Amino acid sequence: MALLRDSSRHIRIAVPGIITLLLLVPVALVWAQEQPDAPLAIADSGGSLLVSQRRVAIKKGPSRKYKLRGMAVKGTRLPVLASIRGNDCNAGVWYRVHDDAWVCGDDVTLVRDTPAAVPQPPMDNSTVTPWPYAFIRDTAIEYEWSRNGWLEEIREIYKGFGFGVEKRVTVDGARYYRTPEGKYIATSDAVISGRISTFRGVSLSRADHWPVGWVNSREAWVYSSPSVSAQNRVRQLVRYDFFSVLEEVTQGRKRFYRIGEDAWVLGQHVRVATTAPRPRGVLDDERWVDVDVNQQIATAYVGDVPVYATLVSTGRYGGSKTVTGAFRIWVKVAAIAMDNTDEEEELDTDTGATSTDTAPARERKLYSLQDVPWTQFFHESYAIHAVYWHDRFGNRKSHGCVNMAPADARWFYEWTAPHVPEGWWSVYSTESDRGTMIRVR
Repeated sequence: MALLRDSSRHIRIAVPGIITLLLLVPVALVWAQEQPDAPLAIADSGGSLLVSQRRVAIKKGPSRKYKLRGMAVKGTRLPVLASIRGNDCNAGVWYRVHDDAWVCGDDVTLVRDTPAAVPQPPMDNSTVTPWPYAFIRDTAIEYEWSRNGWLEEIREIYKGFGFGVEKRVTVDGARYYRTPEGKYIATSDAVISGRISTFRGVSLSRADHWPVGWVNSREAWVYSSPSVSAQNRVRQLVRYDFFSVLEEVTQGRKRFYRIGEDAWVLGQHVRVATTAPRPRGVLDDERWVDVDVNQQIATAYVGDVPVYATLVSTGRYGGSKTVTGAFRIWVKVAAIAMDNTDEEEELDTDTGATSTDTAPARERKLYSLQDVPWTQFFHESYAIHAVYWHDRFGNRKSHGCVNMAPADARWFYEWTAPHVPEGWWSVYSTESDRGTMIRVR
């Protein structure tokens, strides 16, 4: 899979050619492996369209000239909502499988089974990430299974390369990690990570008071009064400790928050979520997300009501600074690769976008992180996504994106629009299914 880079500022969206108007001519549906002259009415079919390829493109209209609506994964049985003839599909028929979502008959098989799918990325709810993750120890070779029936070398990969582990396999007596993208890496060349964050934010329906906050320093103390005098120290706090704010005062240049009876914390040791003004254009009952780069907090709102808040890590300063402004999510991807190791322009097969990183390699800290889950692009290549490589939420850490702990990234991915149908690997927003607004300030 081609890569969409977290740090890139130079992304161009692939623009399709002129849309061809198609005559909406009904076409009879025929079951796979049945007589070709045995028509079945769509409404009475009770069947589905089986995706047999690794991923299949779903278009916004019944022609290959339309933009992508999303991607469906192998094994998914898509619903059949309508069908029309289409000249640019060898099977001669396009099927509507969702709102503004069409698939060519070449890419699916009509079967009798009812529609069914697994949400992507596939999750075992006993874990916080879709897969374990591993990192290359030094230098290694990445392989793929060739048509000739053996492992074929693809490329050399280097220390720090991170990837998801779908499973362990044995090939000719040697042990390999198989990645979600179907690649193979020798187990001796990588080590499974044990540092994936288990931090998660809070549903505000469970908070006693608003505002809320978290401890963000290993030097934080509870004081009996708003003063840092050693004699006022009550107990030391632990990073990520959650609290509700009962009162706020300023003493000189120091800000204090009261979090309990005779219990105060110093403002510089904590992060606090406060009410943010609703962006222009957001309706009274509409969902939206506020990202406060100063406090390193993301808050989900419905209208003016905060419903969920968590710590994040936005971009560092300089060239890695996170873009500010109000944007709407334009595409969501179950998992994607992010790196800055190649200066050549590449096309991402899951988003249809291109990205170019032109900074000289000597000026960049190289990274290559595969299978980044629950990724939501809101402005060009800026995204909200999970991370499996650090646990520094509440501090600037990223190359420009909004980093979240896995549990939080999943929550926001499932809460925001556009909704991702089960079995889809990616989905684009449309006029009828607009992306949720992300306001970064």
